[in-house]
Amino acid sequence: LLYQRLDAANREANLYLDILTHDIRNADNISNIYAELLSERLSGEEQEYLKKLRAGIAKSIEITANVATIRKIRENRTEVLPVDLDRVIRDEIAHHPDARITYDGPRMMVHADDLLPEIFTNLIGNAVRHGGPDVEIAITVEEAEEKGLVRVTVADTGPGVADNAKEVIHARFEQGKVRESSQHLGLYIVGMLVARYGGSIRVEDRVPGHPECGAAFRFTLREAEGCEPPGPEA
Repeated sequence: LLYQRLDAANREANLYLDILTHDIRNADNISNIYAELLSERLSGEEQEYLKKLRAGIAKSIEITANVATIRKIRENRTEVLPVDLDRVIRDEIAHHPDARITYDGPRMMVHADDLLPEIFTNLIGNAVRHGGPDVEIAITVEEAEEKGLVRVTVADTGPGVADNAKEVIHARFEQGKVRESSQHLGLYIVGMLVARYGGSIRVEDRVPGHPECGAAFRFTLREAEGCEPPGPEA
C-alpha cells in the first residue's frame, strides 16, 4: 500500500511538472516573439530595457531546460555506451556560432549517453555568461595520466574564480550539496553527468596562480577502449 501511494504521488508530481514546464516554455516563446517585434520599434534607453527583458526570458528558458535535464538524469538509467567525443564537441561548438571557441584534441570514444552534450552546453554557456561576448574559450582533449581515462578541459579568459570560491563550486558539482537555487543548476548538472560516466571534475586557474586570468574546468571521462571513432562523413 505504501509503494502504491508513493507511486501515485510520484506520477501526480510528474504531471504537475509537465504542465508547469510546458506552459512556462510556451509563455517564454510567446514573450520572445513580442520582444523581437518590439526590437524593431524601440531605440536608445528603451532598447536597454528590452535587452534586460530578453535576458530574463533567456534565463527562464534555461531554468526550465535544466529542470527537464535533471529529471531525465534521475529517471533515465540506461547503460552508457561508446560515444564519439569529437562529434559531440563539434556539434556543441556549432550551437554557439557567436562565441569565440577553439578546439584541439584527438578523436576519442568515451563511455557516455545522449546527455553528454549537456556538459559542454553548460560549461560553454557559463563561460559566455560570466565572460561576456569577447571571452575566448578553449576546449582540449587528451589522455589522462591514469590509464583508461580521457581528460577534457574547458578554459576561458573570463573573470576567473577566486580561490575562496573554488570550494563553493566544487560543492555544486557534488550531488546533494547544491542549494535550492536555479543559479547553481548548470554546474550541478555537469557534476551529476561526469559522476554518472565514472569521472571527476574540478575548477582551476587557466593560468596557475592567477585566478583573474580566467578559469579552467577539467574533467575526466572513461575511454571506450577498443572502439574506433567512425570515419568522417562524406
